[in-house]
Amino acid sequence: MKEELIPDIKIKIAISLNRLLDTTKNFRPNNNNEEEIAKSYNKIALASFLRKATVSDIFNAKSKTTPACGSLFLIIEAMGYTLSDFAKIYDSVTTLDIKDFKQPFE
Repeated sequence: MKEELIPDIKIKIAISLNRLLDTTKNFRPNNNNEEEIAKSYNKIALASFLRKATVSDIFNAKSKTTPACGSLFLIIEAMGYTLSDFAKIYDSVTTLDIKDFKQPFE
């Protein structure tokens, strides 16, 4: 993988996870008969057995490297989604989305 692609990949992952989290918060209410769906960094961290700081870094594209596949899968599943759900969003992220995500940091 070319080193110059890594920052944009991390951002696409962050955008995708944030979109899933927004969907979870807005459109997926917990029912008493369902397992609880993680809707915050803390709950995602607890459900995925990851540090809250790790989860936050991945959601904000702050990690030094791309997230490990295992960590990414655990986060996606903790929010009640599949890898396929994540992939659809990841594939839809545009260069404009990436630019908008970077803007507050520039």
